[in-house]
This record gives sequence, C-alpha cells and structure tokens, in this order.
Amino acid sequence: MNSSGRWKSALLLFTLLGSFFLVQTPSTWGQTSHLTVEETGQSLVAGFNNTVTVTVVNNYSGFIAIYDVGISVSLPSGLTLVGTGGSWQYDSLPFGQGVTISFQVYAPSSAAGSSYAGTLTVTYKQLGDISYTTETHSLAFAVTGYINLVVYSLQLTPPEVSAGGNTTISGNVLNNGNLASYNANVTVSSDALLPGPQNSVFLGEIDPNIPRPFSAVVLFKPNLAPGNYTIHIAVSASDNNRPGVPIVGQADTAVQVLKPTPTVGIRGENRPGVLQLILGFLRSLFNAFFGSST
Repeated sequence: MNSSGRWKSALLLFTLLGSFFLVQTPSTWGQTSHLTVEETGQSLVAGFNNTVTVTVVNNYSGFIAIYDVGISVSLPSGLTLVGTGGSWQYDSLPFGQGVTISFQVYAPSSAAGSSYAGTLTVTYKQLGDISYTTETHSLAFAVTGYINLVVYSLQLTPPEVSAGGNTTISGNVLNNGNLASYNANVTVSSDALLPGPQNSVFLGEIDPNIPRPFSAVVLFKPNLAPGNYTIHIAVSASDNNRPGVPIVGQADTAVQVLKPTPTVGIRGENRPGVLQLILGFLRSLFNAFFGSST
C-alpha cells in the first residue's frame, strides 16, 4: 500500500473513532445531565404532611425527545412518603417540555431543626436505544417546627365595672405546637379602656404544651356610657427559625359598664325628720308659756 492509501486508511479510522465517541449515551461516557430538575416545597413543617413539587424538563442537546421515561423518588430515613409509591411513568418527553410531579412528605416532630437529602432518579431511552440512560438528581429538605398560640380561660374580676373603674383580666396562653416561642407579649385593647403600659404583659418564652398564665389590671375611661364592651386579648411571639414572621394568638371577652349609682348629698343627710320637727314645735310652745329653761 502506497503512502496515499495509508493516509486514506488513517483518516477513515479517525472518522470512525470520532463517530463512535459522539454516539455514546451519557450513562456510558460521564455523568452529564440532560434534564433540568426544579424542586419547590422543600421546607417541611414537622408534624404535618407537606406537599413537595418537582418539575423535570428535557434539555437534551440536539433537540432530542426521550421515551419511556420513568421517575422515582427516594427519601432518607426520618421522612415518610405519604399516599404514593414514589414512581411515575411517561411515554415520552419532547425537547424543551417538562412534567411536574407532586407528592406528600411527612416529617415527625422529632425531625424539627434537621436537614435531609433525598434522590430523584430518571430513566429514559432515546429513539433507537436498547438500554436505558439513568440520571440521578439530589433533593434537599429542611424541617422546621411550628408554633400555635391559643388564648383561653379568660376571666374578669369583677365582671361589671363603672365608668372610670377598673377590672383584672386573667387567662392562659398555650403553645400547642412543637417549637418554643420567644418574646411573647400579651396586649389588652378596647375602645373602653384608657391607654397605658398597664394594658401589656410580657411573658417571654412559651414552651410547647405548658400553659402560661397572665393577669393585667385595666382602667376604664371616665364618662363611659353604660353598656357591654368587647375587650380584645392578643398574644404575639417570635420564632427564631423564621425571624420577621408574625405569630399571634387572640381571643375576645366582654365587660358590662353599669350606670352610675346616685348618692345622697351631705346637706340632705342633715335635714331634720318629722319627729324632730314635732319636738321642736312643742319645745317652742313650752318656752312661750313657761319661759326658757336656759
């Protein structure tokens, strides 16, 4: 074979090798991802079923559709997949299009404050393929506790007041969540009350499932019309895991403002009675006939 023939043979060999490398699937040559995976709802609340949504988009180079697409979700120990087997199947996924799957994840109260990593596995074929290509993507989860403040057992002592008077409002605050709240503060408000620091009580930390009693002496406005007035009690607190998110529990109660009681003046109390008038008249007659004894 002459030199020209050898060069032609070498060129043909390099061409065939290049074609061989180009047609290999990602599962054979490297771990290049041809799918885009987006996850929402990865922040889980402990003690609840949480909805997680994952979108898988086909971004395969060469504008290639994929077929017989299987999607499966695997969760680590400590999290539970609720109401589904965790697998979905699709006939095809054209280039640039996606599918969205939703599933529920339960996180126990003991998982609050923890982070977890799950996996999403996608298997598929290209047109003409015999074997499947497999892509594995990570799913991230962060579990937080929750706070729920309840105001209950409200009591007014006394339940009836006069305008300008006062009463003591007492009750309890319960955090029936699974995470402690901080900087809790009780505020009493009503159009019938005089404003002032007496309408606010600081409680501080409220641990889960431990009632916290409170008490406040409130003052009523003078010249308040008689009737029933609503008093609003609100407790606010903060969550260290979610700064700036307001946490409020609230309840209402009512107080009756009575009509003012009429009082007898001092001058009226010193007026002489009928008997005193009669005795005075007889004394004046005696003095007239017999003279004064003094």
